[in-house]
Amino acid sequence: MSTFLFTLREGFLNIRRAPLLSMTSVAVMGLSLFVLGIFLLITVNLRAAISAVQKQVEVVVFVNEAIRDSELKALDSFLREHPAVADVRFLTRDEALAKFREELNEREYLLEALEANPLPDTFEVQLFDDWKTTERITEVAGAIQGMAGVDEVKYGEEWVGRLNRVIVAVVLADLFLGIVVALSSLLVVSNTVKLTLIARREMIDLMKMVGATVGVIRRPFVLEGVIKGVLAAALAAALLVALTGFLQGRVPEVVSLSLTSILAFVAFGAFLGGLGSVASMQGFLRKW
Repeated sequence: MSTFLFTLREGFLNIRRAPLLSMTSVAVMGLSLFVLGIFLLITVNLRAAISAVQKQVEVVVFVNEAIRDSELKALDSFLREHPAVADVRFLTRDEALAKFREELNEREYLLEALEANPLPDTFEVQLFDDWKTTERITEVAGAIQGMAGVDEVKYGEEWVGRLNRVIVAVVLADLFLGIVVALSSLLVVSNTVKLTLIARREMIDLMKMVGATVGVIRRPFVLEGVIKGVLAAALAAALLVALTGFLQGRVPEVVSLSLTSILAFVAFGAFLGGLGSVASMQGFLRKW
């Protein structure tokens, strides 16, 4: 218990002994984490937007004009019984044209030049949300395309593919930025703790003379790094919450980071702070 109290007391005292240096390192690390947090916030909102778009995706099945009644019934049964399908709506070519006219609204005059209805009979297929991923939609579309009497299956594959490529690009950007922020934070904490070690050299020598182990000497400095990491992450989290509140006041649809994400963010800061301290002391104490 005495060792624990010593570690706790010295960890906080190390910060109080050099307040300006400690505040500077916390501020620099906090701003680095804030930049990372902004990218994470962008990622969360992009995912939410993409999820909303994916929920609107529907599969449209264009029926061949020469389809037989038996094939049409088989196709209808196949669609309604498929586990991915939430709802099916059959439109005759005349109904499809009427719907198209309605969608054109004031530009309905564009259809005046048509001598005949160019649209085929169609099925509008709504999928369950958990089936609205690129792979599963493609799987369903392929199965439908293989049915007799089907001319073409459309589901906005170009847009679905683009949305997924955007997600991959943003995740890679987050990963890259996370590595950069981690390295910069480690460097900041490492250099700060090294300066503290140099300033406390006489006390460390005295502790060694009275038999203190490297572990006992090391722990307060590791705790110092952890505290700085927590403070920096808390600063970044506070800035992110303020930024999110500001944005939501103008764009209500903006999604905020969850409490779990914020706690994980603070834990990440603590980990970086502790790791930076350990890195700064690697072999440093053994030289004395």
